[in-house]
Amino acid sequence: MIATLNKSKTALTINRQEFKLALAKIGAGIDKQITALKKAQQSYDAAEMANEIISEANIFEAIIEGFNEAEGTYLKLADITNMEVAQGWIDELLEKYVES
Repeated sequence: MIATLNKSKTALTINRQEFKLALAKIGAGIDKQITALKKAQQSYDAAEMANEIISEANIFEAIIEGFNEAEGTYLKLADITNMEVAQGWIDELLEKYVES
């Protein structure tokens, strides 16, 4: 499970291992796109591509939405207890593409 709902169903904690696995899959998709662009000799900005994909994924909103639907809760983004830490994991992924 990518996040854990607390017993009172008022907060979520993002699970590091599961979240990083999900980010790795997103990164693999970005890498495939970059490889295809290189083969086609098309120009690209890896950092811009990665940022756009992460933005469009709305990862935290999707997690909240999933829990609200599955658990009958009314959680908001502010209810993720370790949002800053999880954002740091996303930033780590994005840094990989800034250096490309």
